[in-house]
Amino acid sequence: MRTKKLVSIIVLVLILLFAYFSYNTALSNFTLSDKNSSYLGGIKFHRAASGLEESFQIAQQENKPVMMYFWAIWCQYCARFQTDTLGNPQVKKILEEDYLLVAMDLDIDREVAQKYGVSYPPYLVFMDPNGKILQRVPGAVEADYLLPIVTKIRDDVRRK
Repeated sequence: MRTKKLVSIIVLVLILLFAYFSYNTALSNFTLSDKNSSYLGGIKFHRAASGLEESFQIAQQENKPVMMYFWAIWCQYCARFQTDTLGNPQVKKILEEDYLLVAMDLDIDREVAQKYGVSYPPYLVFMDPNGKILQRVPGAVEADYLLPIVTKIRDDVRRK
């Protein structure tokens, strides 16, 4: 009986140690943002803190549309939107290759949100490289809804 208890305790301790180190390793590799970028839905976004003017200059040089993504850490719809929509392979590929992406945290970037008339997340504002608003997409839309929008805006900006 004692051997059975001892084996059970050892197994339990090993499981707890494995869980502890797995959890800490996963958290050490997790990054939501740094000084110049945010990482949302597996995509790197420029942060508002690094300057909107700089983002538009890059967009002009590369002739890319700008997608401004308004989000919040507490927004459960944002989490699903980032995983399901922004994480969709087709949407992700177009955004990463053909757009200048800017993330705006509604809790931090309140002035920018107010300037663009955004009061709730998730919310997308698409602009040409000069800052002219081309389209707004409010709410957590599905990938099949967003894909034709990002494709059309990309193609329209390329033609100019």
